[in-house]
Amino acid sequence: MTPAAGVLGPRAARVFYNVADAWRDESDAGRDAVAELTALGLGDLEVRRLARLLWWIEWSPRLALRSRSGFSWLPRAARRAWLDRIAARGPRRLRDAVGELRELVGRLTPC
Repeated sequence: MTPAAGVLGPRAARVFYNVADAWRDESDAGRDAVAELTALGLGDLEVRRLARLLWWIEWSPRLALRSRSGFSWLPRAARRAWLDRIAARGPRRLRDAVGELRELVGRLTPC
């Protein structure tokens, strides 16, 4: 594993933080999801795959003509609803990827 493995770029980190925030309880609002993700020690391939998935999530509201802004700028409730919508009715590959992302967020523990 390289020293940079497990580190998301700033844009992907912002989207991951907002995804985790949408699924977490209000009591977890102060936790740093990106630092927790880094602590999981994901490999380079996993990080690149995650970054691509986060890019799709960020642009999906705009691509579906549901919003004029990206996922990260939606209110928390709208982000959760959008993720639930993808998980229920999205394209199969994206639906599966969102399910994996939900499991990843569920694995996060406080640092």
